Amino acid sequence: MSDENQKSGNFSAATILVKLRSSKGDFHEYAAKNARQRSLNGYSQELSDGLYKIFVEGDKSSIQALIGYMEMNKTFDKIDTVAVDDVIVSWSSYSSTYSDFSIKELQS
Repeated sequence: MSDENQKSGNFSAATILVKLRSSKGDFHEYAAKNARQRSLNGYSQELSDGLYKIFVEGDKSSIQALIGYMEMNKTFDKIDTVAVDDVIVSWSSYSSTYSDFSIKELQS
């Protein structure tokens, strides 16, 4: 990621809380696959049964595309293997803290 892009405001970060209605697979893998396809870095973490936190940073339009994909799962039930019940987004400044996308352990 070039310094020019970061300075021009093309890069951002977002915390995305996702409440699942159902999941036939591993949500972490689903989140990681979709974040990596969009060249986003960060992590996925289960907060409680059916509630996940995704933190991503990278190109703002890629983050918006990921959010849109999660939102689409609310509208069109059971796209892929995940049925999303709710998506809450909180934007923050880009920090380049993460160099890849990882999965964190369940938060107790």
